[in-house]
Formats: sequence, C-alpha cells, structure tokens
Amino acid sequence: MGNLVSRTIFPLPTPNSKGILVIPTAHGNLMLGPTANEITARDEFSTTALGWEKIYNFCQKMVTGIEKRDLIASFAGIRAASDRGDFIIEFSPSCERLINVAGIESPGLTAAPAIGEMVLKMVREKLTAEGITVLDNPNFNPVLPKRLRLSQMSGTELDAAISKDKRFAHVICRCELVSEAEIVEAIKRGARTLDGVKLRTRAGMGRCQGGFCTPKILKIMSRELNIPVSEITKRGNGSKLIPYTAKELL
Repeated sequence: MGNLVSRTIFPLPTPNSKGILVIPTAHGNLMLGPTANEITARDEFSTTALGWEKIYNFCQKMVTGIEKRDLIASFAGIRAASDRGDFIIEFSPSCERLINVAGIESPGLTAAPAIGEMVLKMVREKLTAEGITVLDNPNFNPVLPKRLRLSQMSGTELDAAISKDKRFAHVICRCELVSEAEIVEAIKRGARTLDGVKLRTRAGMGRCQGGFCTPKILKIMSRELNIPVSEITKRGNGSKLIPYTAKELL
C-alpha cells in the first residue's frame, strides 16, 4: 500500500489539528491519521473502531486504493499540549537544574535542531553566570556507526556478513527481514524490553505484528540477558508477556 503516494497528503487544517494525513514511511508502508481529541486522563492509550472508521473514511476521499484489509495495527499517543499557544522552553520555577521543553506539537520535528541549540545556549549561559567553565568535548563523535540491516543488503553484502557472523543467516522476523545478529546487537545496545528490540530493529512491526517472531525474540533475550523468559516485559513494569514460569504453573 506504500506505493499509493510518494508525499505526505495534508487536508485543510482544523482549529486544533493539522487534520488526518496519509503519510508514506521510509520503510515502504503508509500511516493514516491521526484524530485529535482533548482528554484529561494521562494514561489513556486506547484506540476505538469509531476512530478507525473516521480515519479510513476521510483518507479514502484523499487517496484511492486504500483498503481496510491492509490495516496492520492502530496506535494512540498523548500529546502534552500547552494552553499558551506557543512552545514552552524555560527553566523550571520549582527546580533550577531542570529545563522544561513542552507544548511542542506538530512543528516539533523540524524545530528540534533549533530547540536543541536554544537549550544548549540556556545551559551555557546559566553555568557561566554561576562561574562554571563550559568546554566542548574534542573527542565527541556525533555520527553513529552504520548498522548492518539484512533487509537492505545485496547478495554480496549478505555473504560477507554471514562469513563474519553466521547469525545473519538466521531470519527471526520474516515480515521485516530481521536477523538474529540484529536482535543480539540491539540487546547489546541497551534493549531490555520487547518494544526496545522492535524500535531498534523493526522486528514485530510487520504484517503478523510479532505473531511469528515474538517467541524467538524472547528466547534470544533470555539467552543474552541471562534471565528467565517470564522476566521479560513488553515495555517495562507491568507489561510481562509470560506472567508465570513453568514451575509456578505445576
């Protein structure tokens, strides 16, 4: 479905939102949405059939060829909106070592580099005023090393990768073509939850939404972290995937 559009499709904005969009991703699929509803509960992440119908019906008017059967997953997020009508970038009135960067809505992605420079300047000025010298780290390298991705390799590159690490030949996520080597690397880089592995590798983001690869990822995490599978969570505290060990069930 990702080939239906090559650019993000925007409708006319509303007073509280830029509207429901059709968004092509870097990975070749589409994102549709979002809706925008004001809520008071800070932990309300549920999605609804009504919300999906609203998004689907609206997007159909902008792009032909979108089918309900192509839906893989639905998501919800909470945006901490500001009542000031502008970004909040300032030192906290209750904690002098804290800078609040909040109320940053849709423009946040493109504004992020400038916001980072602004916050850095604020920190420098505050520390200088306190008589603390701020020095740049000459050894800092802002460029992350390129990660090997099975889904992006040519046949020659794959042969070379397998010759160095045979785990590249073991496909864990078939939907997104993620190898065991990539899962292990993600864990070594700090992934401690199933979602942590997903965000670093895309394993579990495909058509089956982890139906095939989740047990395999759990087994690898258990082995690499040296913990029982029952201790692994989806996203942290309160989200265990397997709440009981085999011994507890007997």
